[in-house]
Amino acid sequence: MNRQEIDGETTQADFCIEIDYKKESENPSRVFRSMCELIDSFQEVDRNLVSSIDVNIEPILLLEDIEVGSIKVWLRNILKLIPDDAAYNLDWKPIVGQYLVKAKRAMINFLDKKTTISNVSEIKPLEDEVYELAEKTEVRWLPAYTPVPPRKLLEGIQKISQSLSHLSEGDKAKYITPDEPEAEFNLTFNIAPESIEDILAKETLTSESEIILKVKKPDYLGESMWDMRHGTSIILVRILDKDWLDKFQNRRVYVRPGDSIRAKVQIDNKYDIDGELISTHYNAITILEVIPAPNHEQPTLFEDTTNDS
Repeated sequence: MNRQEIDGETTQADFCIEIDYKKESENPSRVFRSMCELIDSFQEVDRNLVSSIDVNIEPILLLEDIEVGSIKVWLRNILKLIPDDAAYNLDWKPIVGQYLVKAKRAMINFLDKKTTISNVSEIKPLEDEVYELAEKTEVRWLPAYTPVPPRKLLEGIQKISQSLSHLSEGDKAKYITPDEPEAEFNLTFNIAPESIEDILAKETLTSESEIILKVKKPDYLGESMWDMRHGTSIILVRILDKDWLDKFQNRRVYVRPGDSIRAKVQIDNKYDIDGELISTHYNAITILEVIPAPNHEQPTLFEDTTNDS
């Protein structure tokens, strides 16, 4: 790991996040919120990046120092390998640590001058660059490196972007490492988390089935997903039967955890360019019947029905 001079003292920090905020500006908590979320985002990004080398490596960020003025947080990577490191060169940990530093820089540089991503092909150059950085480590006795999946890269980019969304006009954020020029975060980039599936999806197959679902957690107030069990699978189901939903939310139909619902359900399966399943969404189009659980009595008007069984 590189050693960095901070206030005349030597530290083992690998990189620094700097937020240069506009002085005497409103909503000062935005700076700290953004910094906290960026650190959390980088921790998750590191887990995805290191999977290119070995899914058994656990990356951990350590706080080395905090500087004021503009806020600078110096961080250090440490790595744990579970269960052993027999497949690696003796000095693999600092090399993989620097791979994580360089791969994060590659992600930040990749976002420069972009406002969003709308097609999965746009992420391919970053996927290739991160893979090449992993190969260049040469830390494994056998060169068994794997690309970071596009979805993981998109999710990492989205989390970084969301972290920066708290900052105001006039604020700046930078990624600093000892051996390379500063990389400035692009604060204009934005990608909605719900758009990631659409970016990755090449094809959506839709089917409709009549099934019975065990209710784990109803939604009593809004139009959120219901937690259901189908066989051994726990799934989220959106109720699209507006007439039935209105009756339920006005207590003219009772459903409690443990009851079952017979419904016509639309199932949407999204697949990526390689034919891999990305996601499955369940929409209950028509509620046909509520099947009470054994020993469930009809509740009174004032009975609390919100507790899980």
